[in-house]
Formats: sequence, C-alpha cells, structure tokens
Amino acid sequence: MVLMVEPVVAAVEAVQAMSDMPGRLVVLTPSGTKLTQAVVEGLGEEQRLLLLCGRYEGFDQRILDILQPDEISVGDYVLNGGEVAAMVVVDSVLRMVPNVLGDERSSKEDSFSGEDRLLEFAQYTRPREFRGHQVPEVLFSGNHEEIARWRKLQSLERTRQRRADLLDNRESN
Repeated sequence: MVLMVEPVVAAVEAVQAMSDMPGRLVVLTPSGTKLTQAVVEGLGEEQRLLLLCGRYEGFDQRILDILQPDEISVGDYVLNGGEVAAMVVVDSVLRMVPNVLGDERSSKEDSFSGEDRLLEFAQYTRPREFRGHQVPEVLFSGNHEEIARWRKLQSLERTRQRRADLLDNRESN
C-alpha cells in the first residue's frame, strides 16, 4: 500500500496554512539524506519544522514532486513507519533549542558535535576506585588545561577504536 497523493498534500498544505510561516517540511524515508549531527544542527536553526511520516510502502511520488520536502533517513535500515524516525529527529533537534538543556555548552560538547565531531571522552563519578578500576589521576589535578588535553586524547582514541570512519570522514573534508 502506498500513501495517496491527494489526502497527504491536502493535509500538509492545511497545516502549513495554520501559520504565517509554512515551515521546513521533512519526510522521513530510508532513501533520504542520512541524519547526522550536522543535519540536526541545521534543523535546529529552523523556526518551524513539519515532519511527514511514511507508512506501508511509502509515498506516491507526486507527494514529493509537489511538496518538495527535504528527505531524511535515520539510518540504513527500514522501519514499519516514520513515527519512530520522527521521534529521533524531534529528540535530537530539541537539544539544539536554547534553554532546553541545563547547560548551553552540553550540546556543543557531546559526541559528533563541535569542530572535531569525535566521540565523547569517558566519564567518571564517585567513588575514586571501584573493584580495582580507578578514576584517572589527571581528573583530580585541578589543571584544566591538562584535563582538556586528556579529554581530547581520550576522544581521539575512543573514536579511533570504535568509529574510525568518523576520522576518515574528517580527513576527507
């Protein structure tokens, strides 16, 4: 089953007409641009987003031809419908909205964020030692420059071990 052109186009146009700002229309589809942190950050700059979710076999092609939406994929797999993908987009974009997170720096220091787009460094809590596993001494040093250097190295190493493709992408840009 394919979603029909007439009711979908009519519904989107009706929602767009509810505001002076039609908003950026995004269709969630496996054939879209891969959702990355850079895409999320771009969506976060929008004043209004409309997310259109597919179901079944997707959309009549005329829907895409007429409405000209951005097409976004949350990964290289297929879901039953676009609702879960829309939740991923909403949750990731919300982090970009000022005052949503307790600390404005949080979203800039997360994995895939900032200039480097690396995985985040390891995090620690108390106690200082647990079952023979220690919190690294540098984190107790009070030397913020040394801690920042350690975190950067940890991010690079974690990225190299777990997601070397991110380093390859970075070098090719």
